[in-house]
Amino acid sequence: MDISYLLFLQNLREGAPGFAEQFFVYLSYIGDGPALVALVLLVYWCIDKRAGQFAFMAFGAGNFVSQLIKNIACVYRPWVRDAAIIPAESAIEGAGGYSFPSGHTCGTATSLGSFAWLARKKHKWITVVCVIVIVLMMFSRNFLGVHTPQDVVVGLLIAIIMIGLVQAFFNWIDRYDALMPGHNKDIVVMVVVLALSVASIIVVLVKPYPLDYVNGTLLVDPVTMQKGSFEAAGIVAGLSIAWVLERRFVGFSTEGLDMRSRIIRAVVSVVLVGIAYVATDIVFKAIMPYNWAKLFAMFIVVIVGVFLAPYVFNKIENRRR
Repeated sequence: MDISYLLFLQNLREGAPGFAEQFFVYLSYIGDGPALVALVLLVYWCIDKRAGQFAFMAFGAGNFVSQLIKNIACVYRPWVRDAAIIPAESAIEGAGGYSFPSGHTCGTATSLGSFAWLARKKHKWITVVCVIVIVLMMFSRNFLGVHTPQDVVVGLLIAIIMIGLVQAFFNWIDRYDALMPGHNKDIVVMVVVLALSVASIIVVLVKPYPLDYVNGTLLVDPVTMQKGSFEAAGIVAGLSIAWVLERRFVGFSTEGLDMRSRIIRAVVSVVLVGIAYVATDIVFKAIMPYNWAKLFAMFIVVIVGVFLAPYVFNKIENRRR
């Protein structure tokens, strides 16, 4: 049934004007990790700190779970399962490896879904826009032939669960902040997340993978696919540490910011994160295996974005006062 649905969409795509396919290809770029992380961080630095934290935690958790499931389930792409499926050529580059669940759907739904959830009462138009983008993202992955309906539905379900868990976490930590100032529950959370990060790497390294060949070519290289889990582990590990450091040693606010302050924050933070991204990518790739290099690079970049950048622009703003 899922293949029949994809074939139906494939016929629509082949009969539609060329700009229709390009629209959904460009839309898919939004679902790439860097674009979503950049949006979440800009909100965190310059618009609404709590919303940015919420969305980043949901994104990090969703990415962590979806990448782990990809490497456990090892489900091949639709065109591998059925040769009748011909994906959009321009979408194949961003759709390598395993198919289930959809990372684009999960990433978009966790980040934009967080904003939709938080804005549902006071800014309903934000909720509407975010939901529309999420639905279009889900449809685009099917329309382009790179994911099955199951892939996108499970990606969405993971996102919904992660948003619910992050909301529960915020409620829990808020209660302790109000009733027991100076508690160490944040340290406990950090240790648990770090342990889960380590455990996920052990799982993806020791589990067996299918080694199927077509015309002498390996369909999916397990080592290449493990990169996603390595990056995800680096992100959540860095986020857990950076969150603790920021709340204990910075405590910046986005309340009452004028436009000049927002611009300064954005510029300072983007420069710092950009330098960290380029430098760690070069240095770590030169001294360790690729997957480990990506893990530690993401780890450092997240700490810079969530802790170091706020620390720097907070110092700048304090001097201006």
